[in-house]
Amino acid sequence: MECFRCDQDAAFECSRCGELYCEAHGDRLCERCQDPTLALPSYRVYRGSLLALLIGSVFAVWLLVRPSGGNDLDAAERATSVLPAATAAATVTPDPDDQTAGAAPAATVTPVATATPAVAATATPTPEPEPEFIEYTVAAGDTLSSIAARFLPPGEGLEAFSQRIAELNQLPDLGLVRLGETLQIPRQ
Repeated sequence: MECFRCDQDAAFECSRCGELYCEAHGDRLCERCQDPTLALPSYRVYRGSLLALLIGSVFAVWLLVRPSGGNDLDAAERATSVLPAATAAATVTPDPDDQTAGAAPAATVTPVATATPAVAATATPTPEPEPEFIEYTVAAGDTLSSIAARFLPPGEGLEAFSQRIAELNQLPDLGLVRLGETLQIPRQ
């Protein structure tokens, strides 16, 4: 057997492509398989990549078109669970025209429809309105400006908010607060 490149006897077989080659035209692989310009993946890698791409595409399409979760009620079941159900009750009224001797008067049955809700409505309590002020007890080391900075609403200046607190609590001196004193702080 001859080398695929020359007329010398082949000493090796390429493990990648199966060509026979001599010592001059290859080492572990033949010269053609070692050429970087001809570097192509083997057919197994190529086919495996195509198969993985196909499986991934099918899975992506399935995720896009699959039906929504199976625990949802269909439209008819949802409608009947919310709408009130009608029940019939019968009232018996005696028939005044029936004058049979010795017999009890016949009665006519008149059905009366009453609605009973399938879902009981519960009254939700209305939330109490928030108070306009926050009550704050002055602690050791507090000043009017530190209290104002703690409760400062967005968009308002610190000095203007301190002034509002002082006016609301009728403080004679802007910076004078006493330990244990309860102040009303405006919410806004």
